[in-house]
Amino acid sequence: MSAMPSGFTLRLATDADFSAIRAFYNQLIDDISVLPHHPMWDKDGHPSNDYLRSAIAGNELWIAVGEMGVAGAMIVNGAANEGYNGIPWAVDAAPGEYVIVHAFGVATRMQGKGLGSAMMHAVLDRARAEGKKAIRLDLIDLNLPTGRMYTRLGFEKRAEVRLFYPEVKWQLFHMFEYVL
Repeated sequence: MSAMPSGFTLRLATDADFSAIRAFYNQLIDDISVLPHHPMWDKDGHPSNDYLRSAIAGNELWIAVGEMGVAGAMIVNGAANEGYNGIPWAVDAAPGEYVIVHAFGVATRMQGKGLGSAMMHAVLDRARAEGKKAIRLDLIDLNLPTGRMYTRLGFEKRAEVRLFYPEVKWQLFHMFEYVL
């Protein structure tokens, strides 16, 4: 994995981390819900307890941990919304040949300090080491500051499409890809 900011480690979450992860997402939701550029997350919707527990069980939930606890989290797997099938991706990659980043979040106290970038670089490094062809993700239209970070990291926007997720219904999403 890539170097994290001083005092932080990035590791897979365990069942013992669940309460801290739930608290992290709840605090982040509280902090960003008043902003005009939030991802429409909801304590009772997304990311749900079942979703987080499933990601922990599947070794897919990564957490950035520092002395103040969980400061960042993301789920990395190959689970794609069916809307991913119609995107003009730059690289032809079958399921298993790419990874998708979900529920990516950084504590507001750490935003703009390089933690999010370091987390995404770690995903890039791991995907390369595993021989993946690309990293893909979708970003809800309201969350454009995160989109600027992805662009700075070398992700390219491939499309804007309406996707359905039960938590937000039909919304406009920006589809990003990083070709490895």
